[in-house]
Amino acid sequence: MPRRSASNLGVGLATLVAPSAALAATPVPVGLWNMDNTFGTTMTDYSGNANDGQTTDIVTSGGGYIFNGTTSKAIVPDSPSLNPGTQDFSYSVQIQTDQVPPSGGDYDLLRKGLSATPGGEFKVELIRSDGKAKAFCYIKDSRGKEAGLTGKTDLADNLLHTITCARTGTTMTLKVDSLSALKKTGISVKSISNAASLIVGSKSTTGEGPIDNDAYSGLMRNATVSIAPAPPPTP
Repeated sequence: MPRRSASNLGVGLATLVAPSAALAATPVPVGLWNMDNTFGTTMTDYSGNANDGQTTDIVTSGGGYIFNGTTSKAIVPDSPSLNPGTQDFSYSVQIQTDQVPPSGGDYDLLRKGLSATPGGEFKVELIRSDGKAKAFCYIKDSRGKEAGLTGKTDLADNLLHTITCARTGTTMTLKVDSLSALKKTGISVKSISNAASLIVGSKSTTGEGPIDNDAYSGLMRNATVSIAPAPPPTP
């Protein structure tokens, strides 16, 4: 049997152990709020990043938060850990409601940043479409490039639903429960990084009224924000 040269053997080994350049990092929770407390006003973050929030006018039951549609909200102070930058990321909420947003209004479920916030924003809402309550995912980067997706399912049926929004490379997805995800490809949204608080169940940190602040009416079981770790610097 002919002997293999050391150089050939080395090339073979290098081919076997070389990592795949196409392997992308998986987003990990940087904010995980189970909304399971039965008293107090702290919305505990279980991700380990200490992104605790403070609740206002929320009924705690141990099985989720009840939002009153006017003044209820939870506010998580700004943290660099909640800014995805250019990394892949996702965010989700689990809700139960029988309320359709009013004409000309919507329900803000989770958002970080507003339309005029420097650095961009991301949010998930319930919007009124064809007289139904549908999920809406939206992202905008620091340059003003944006992308949005509207779901097809009526979520005002008083059943528990999970809405998940994600940006993976140049693709945006919206997924409701176990239904097939809606996708928008070729988006040009890049860095999202702002100094805004993360708000759950409302648009504003102040109480401007049920339509002005898009306050959510219903139950919310949990919310998450997950971001892929940044790759190590190139040697």
